[in-house]
Amino acid sequence: MIKAAKFASGLGCLTSLLAPLLAILLYPKANWLFSFVLLGIVVLVLNDRFAKDPTPQALADEIERLLTGDWWGWDADDFEHHRIRDPQLKELWHKSMLVGLPKGWALDEEQKDRLRKIVGELRALGEARGSGRIGH
Repeated sequence: MIKAAKFASGLGCLTSLLAPLLAILLYPKANWLFSFVLLGIVVLVLNDRFAKDPTPQALADEIERLLTGDWWGWDADDFEHHRIRDPQLKELWHKSMLVGLPKGWALDEEQKDRLRKIVGELRALGEARGSGRIGH
């Protein structure tokens, strides 16, 4: 379901960029069609503004999938391009990125252990937030 929503969003963005170009060619006197460009920009800005951070559990699951090689498609790219606002979560994500980029995660045991430690910290953070001990 999430992948379908991402595809639809990407298709909508592509349409909002291509529609004005097509409008210039087909209807050069119809300037109102350029409002679609502004609408596309507004959609992108609002999408970025209201995007939610992943939960600590979801981020830990992503790292484990990448670590075990059980990922496909854009999973590694999606992980690399998280825009996390929560400082604790962002710090743990950044630590995992310092171990190496997900596409290059052909890691030795020491690096895998560091990632497993980060996964443990993420799970502990998620449990602490779930029990209400740490505010979000």
